[in-house]
Amino acid sequence: MSTRATIAVRRADRTYAAVYLHYDGYPEHTGEILMQSYQTQTAAEELVSHGDLRCLNRETGEAERFSDGDPPAKLPTNDSLIDFARNCGAQFVYVFDDGGWSYKEL
Repeated sequence: MSTRATIAVRRADRTYAAVYLHYDGYPEHTGEILMQSYQTQTAAEELVSHGDLRCLNRETGEAERFSDGDPPAKLPTNDSLIDFARNCGAQFVYVFDDGGWSYKEL
């Protein structure tokens, strides 16, 4: 069974760019990788800019992507981000904002 998640970046215009993550979305995996490998706005933006993710590799922190994944969703509010995550079946939502990662369990 997969632990789905949404990974989002809050941009300067206060909107969100968000992608779906299919596997290993729990904090002890994805949360740790995000904090170790994607510590800047630029790195977080790069991660979500290429669209949906299959998983994040524990050893390298690199993203494994779907060949037919959707591009990042552009969302205007936190409420729309939560709706997006719920529609993806996400158990966790990770957000990069103000220089760091936070997460919420749905």
